[in-house]
Amino acid sequence: MRRIYLDNASTSFPKAVGVVQAMNDYLTENAANPGRGSYEHAFQAMENVMDCRAKLAKLFGSDNPRLVTFSLNVTTALNTLIAGLLTRDDHVLVSGVEHNAVMRALHVHGIPYSIIPCDSEGRLIPEAMPALIKAKTKALILSSASNVTGTIQPIQKAAMLAQSYGLWTCIDAAQGTPTVDCRLQPTLIDAIAFTGHKGLAGPQGVGGLVLSEQLANNIVPTVGGGTGSRSDSFAMPETFPDRLEAGTQNIVGIVGLSAALDFLPKKGDADRTSCSRLLSYFLSDGRITVIGPKTMQERTSVLSIIVQGFDLAELAYRLGSEYGIQTRYGLHCAPLAHQSLGTLQTGTIRFSCGWATTSEQIDYTIAAMKELLS
Repeated sequence: MRRIYLDNASTSFPKAVGVVQAMNDYLTENAANPGRGSYEHAFQAMENVMDCRAKLAKLFGSDNPRLVTFSLNVTTALNTLIAGLLTRDDHVLVSGVEHNAVMRALHVHGIPYSIIPCDSEGRLIPEAMPALIKAKTKALILSSASNVTGTIQPIQKAAMLAQSYGLWTCIDAAQGTPTVDCRLQPTLIDAIAFTGHKGLAGPQGVGGLVLSEQLANNIVPTVGGGTGSRSDSFAMPETFPDRLEAGTQNIVGIVGLSAALDFLPKKGDADRTSCSRLLSYFLSDGRITVIGPKTMQERTSVLSIIVQGFDLAELAYRLGSEYGIQTRYGLHCAPLAHQSLGTLQTGTIRFSCGWATTSEQIDYTIAAMKELLS
């Protein structure tokens, strides 16, 4: 059976051109640990890692690549940020569509929060923020785009409002990159948490933080271990990136992400073109309700729908088993978003296009949907 992969919001497939080759080359020709040896291959591995930092710094608007730190994924990065900067005596604001990467991190670390309401399309309402701000409110944590609806959030407006109250702003860029332009801005956007395996089309197992100088000066490490530097001290180094990178990192994944970043300018906008074709079909069928914005200008290449009179779990299963069309059904690890959107009881079936999604694949998907719903 053919494979039509429409679950790129979960993880990208296929990976960007060059990723597999770069990872294979590293494993077969190098495989050394950077900062752990005084020989050529260790130095080369260090150069590879620093090269990836520099590319990420450019992508996210940082003028200091050393303040780009790697982690396992965006969830780990958000936990590092939340646990390293906040205490139980603080308070933060979050949007009504945040992923569990944020909500569970706040819960685990016991950080009080208030939820900024969203409109019917999953868009944050900035005007509701002032009434939620308290004396101990310290930060705004906001996704750049929803993983449920694809809704692009008003980052600049929300960040400017947060700035006016003396809050720092952290953006969860997992779903927005690279569609949503998200860059560090002095005193406006202070931190960006990213992952490499979604829109960037890199491998799983690599994410990280891009920090402003101010937050870097204040963050406390939450994990300790070897860094290859200042080994005479039990304390974590003060210098970055070592301060937040205890232990051996996923070097092969970082090498793969670096290759994906090289491919990024070449990939074009096939995902948005494909998503637009699918959106047009969904809007034309009276049995289908699109959750979120009805135009591509306001969304990423993620479409969530509910279908009148059809069990969504069955629909997702039949698309996969009978047609080879791979989607995702359920709450998408974002129950708060579904609560805000009124879909907590039903969930949604989500179609998410990627850089390799073709018009022919979308036509096939539309034909399959019409057959199943007939």
